[in-house]
Amino acid sequence: MKDKKTAALLAIFGGFVGAHRFYLGETGKGIFSILIFWTFIPAIVGTLTGIKWLLGSDEAFDRAYNSERIQREQMDIQRQTLEALKNK
Repeated sequence: MKDKKTAALLAIFGGFVGAHRFYLGETGKGIFSILIFWTFIPAIVGTLTGIKWLLGSDEAFDRAYNSERIQREQMDIQRQTLEALKNK
């Protein structure tokens, strides 16, 4: 599960080379950031994105970057519940 604070800090301090994009599995965007780092655009966007994540809700971040994991966990809970009901 990707951590919001880790991603935000990587965006703020390593956004100029797309460190947060690599962390979140967005390799293409990370490589693009490296290619254009000299324009300072990735640094500005990374800083703003990091601040947005720090100020935003955990739920919004999880929906965007942890949705597959959340779905898997929900399916596991449902499976365990069904098994518990069968064993009664």
